[in-house]
Amino acid sequence: MIADGGRARLRAQWRELFTRFDAVICPIMPTPAFPHDQATEDQEVRRISIDGEEHVYVDQLAWPGIATLPGLPATALPIGQTADGLPIGVQIVGPWLEDRTPIRLAELIEREFGGFVAPRGF
Repeated sequence: MIADGGRARLRAQWRELFTRFDAVICPIMPTPAFPHDQATEDQEVRRISIDGEEHVYVDQLAWPGIATLPGLPATALPIGQTADGLPIGVQIVGPWLEDRTPIRLAELIEREFGGFVAPRGF
């Protein structure tokens, strides 16, 4: 019940933001795509190297959490590739129960800037 109350408060804050904006475009993850560590199922043990420094894998979940924690719809949109050919994307977060808003904005952005390009070698 306490967690549900917290999610409701977050949704109320987002609802206020969405009185001024139709959607929010933000990162999906704090880094571009990276090779996944499948050595263990325990994500707390997994590590990712960022600029030569090891970080806990689950630290990557901060950005996806801004939409998933309050239960907001979000649509992932590829916007480019790294020098190594791995995808870079953004997420479009929309108002609660308005799934069509981020989907439509992604469609418009894709139409203007091009669609998905598969990473090299895949």
